[in-house]
Amino acid sequence: MKYLNILIIEDETPLAEMHAEFIKRHNSCRQVWLAGNLEQGRMMINNFKPDLIILDNYLPDGRGIELLQELSAEKYHGEVIFITAASDIDTVSEAIRCGVFDYLLKPVSYDRLEQTLVRLSHLHRVQKQTEDVSQWQVDEMFNTFARIQAKPTMPIGIDEITLKIVQDAFSDAQIGYTAEDIAKKLGLSRTTARRYLEFCAKERFLQAEIIYGKVGRPQRIYRLSTPVE
Repeated sequence: MKYLNILIIEDETPLAEMHAEFIKRHNSCRQVWLAGNLEQGRMMINNFKPDLIILDNYLPDGRGIELLQELSAEKYHGEVIFITAASDIDTVSEAIRCGVFDYLLKPVSYDRLEQTLVRLSHLHRVQKQTEDVSQWQVDEMFNTFARIQAKPTMPIGIDEITLKIVQDAFSDAQIGYTAEDIAKKLGLSRTTARRYLEFCAKERFLQAEIIYGKVGRPQRIYRLSTPVE
């Protein structure tokens, strides 16, 4: 897993701190910095070279889209996520042209932000491949799975994109994972990992069993369900 250094450029300090607290819960996060305007943001980008920038558009000394254009021209090697109230089509289109990784409208849904962080972690894992990639992996790198619409029958708290990523972590019926294992593997919070694993168990995609160790609490282990003959 790649551990991310993250810069949040947001002039509303309480909101920036809320973003930071949420992001810090993820195992993929190493360091989070806050900047309140474009000037501070540019200075911190030059000094810290963050892997990910969370960027607002309406800032005291200019527009975030201007910084995104600069980063695109300079071939910045990290990723940018817009979290902004800017919903006009011109800003959205320009952000896409500049290669923004995702665009989230305020007020931000933290479930939606978590999906984005999971996709980013997944992209980094694919990029670590040293061999030729398959069409499926190419599709993932282009985030085509992000455009899949969630089925209306999905229960509250279960998103189809995240569900697919959790299910893809199970490729061998002989290997079992705890909720903590999946949280670390996918960059999820343990609470989120457990919710998806329990849903998979309920749908019989996975089977769960209790393992009693010699020391400590019993562990709940999840494995691929084996077909009944």
